[in-house]
Amino acid sequence: MNESVNLIWLLSGYVSLGIKAWALSDILKAPAEAFPFLNRQTKNIWIAISLGSVLGHLLFGAWGFTGVIGLIACAVHLADTRPKINEMTGRK
Repeated sequence: MNESVNLIWLLSGYVSLGIKAWALSDILKAPAEAFPFLNRQTKNIWIAISLGSVLGHLLFGAWGFTGVIGLIACAVHLADTRPKINEMTGRK
C-alpha cells in the first residue's frame, strides 16, 4: 500500500513538472508584444515566474511551498493568458 502511494506522488510530481515546462516553453514562444496588449504581466515577468517554478520544483520538490505556488502560477498562464494570446496571434 505504501509503495503505491509513493508511486502516485512520484508520478504526480512528474506531471507537475511537465505542466511547468509546458508553460515555460509556451511563454518563450509567445510574442512579447502580446502580454502588455492583453493587460497582463510582461513576457519577462512570466518567464521569471515559470523558470522560478521549474527551479523551485527541482530544488525543493514538487509538493513544497514553491512547487505548489509555481504550479498554480503556470496553470494560470496556461488557462488564462495562453488562450488569449493564441486567439490574438492566431497561434495553435
